[in-house]
Amino acid sequence: MKNRVWLGVVVATFFLAVASLYAAAEKASVTGEVIDANCYAKNKSHGPEHAECAARCAKNGQPMALLTDDGKVVMVAGAKEGDNGNALLGDQVAKKVTVEGTWTEKEGKKILVIDKVTPSK
Repeated sequence: MKNRVWLGVVVATFFLAVASLYAAAEKASVTGEVIDANCYAKNKSHGPEHAECAARCAKNGQPMALLTDDGKVVMVAGAKEGDNGNALLGDQVAKKVTVEGTWTEKEGKKILVIDKVTPSK
């Protein structure tokens, strides 16, 4: 009987901890141009004239990001550990999209974990 009570307490604690993590996650929607984060950081390269280069970089695993209209760079990631989001953004390089997702923090940097990508006008 004691083992069942103890197991129930452990399971309930686990579910409460998981629920609090999801409750703390901040949902967001960000609109911007899909850019190659490295080229933009080095040379401010973006736009249609940089699309071919950025598409190659995306296929080679370079991280993509969003460049908002006010000049902010938003780093993104896919939902799975180690997924940089390129599978969801690679076809949208140099195009404007709206990304819906959840903010997370990794190594002190805010990253938007992608739930959904839709083309924007």
